[in-house]
Amino acid sequence: MKGDFLVIEGIDGSGTTTQKKLLCEWLEDREEEVVSTHEPTREEGRIGNIIRNRLVQDKYDYSPETIALAFAADRLAHLEDRIIPALEQGKTVISDRYYHSSMVYQPEHGADIEWVKKINRYARKPDVTIIIDVPAEESIKRQMDRDGGESSIIFENLEFQKGIRKRYVELEEILDENIYIIDGNRSIEEVHKDILEVIKRELKE
Repeated sequence: MKGDFLVIEGIDGSGTTTQKKLLCEWLEDREEEVVSTHEPTREEGRIGNIIRNRLVQDKYDYSPETIALAFAADRLAHLEDRIIPALEQGKTVISDRYYHSSMVYQPEHGADIEWVKKINRYARKPDVTIIIDVPAEESIKRQMDRDGGESSIIFENLEFQKGIRKRYVELEEILDENIYIIDGNRSIEEVHKDILEVIKRELKE
């Protein structure tokens, strides 16, 4: 395809949304056409929006396998009606989360990682995936700061985030693709600089 597909991943509070915004701005300053997106999708009527409402807000107690299948369905629809058309037009697509999240979060809840990988096998591989790595303790602190210190986060969630972080780091060995792990426990500017170095090198800019 003519365009480049970039993905930014990381545990909660790692700064994926901030870094995606900065990368989009950098590319737009270079007069590139950029499509900024995220998963699960949020638009009204989309599978991702249903996931967000039913699984997150209403807290339905579904199995990790059911959740993984729902995310996979949302992902393929997202690819077909937004990501692939943009890439075919030569645009750069940057997604905040992709199938890497499914391969991390659902297995940590108990799903088999090889099965999760299999149900996502038709999803297009990104050209570059950036994983922003921060310690679980920093993740919790950032979430609490974001929520004004009123978060309900407890010790069990810290242990969960430790497991998620470990799984993210292991993706570099599990997946045969261009994955770069960036130290996110620094200033926003320093992290952005390292991401740009990767993008320039991989996309030969």
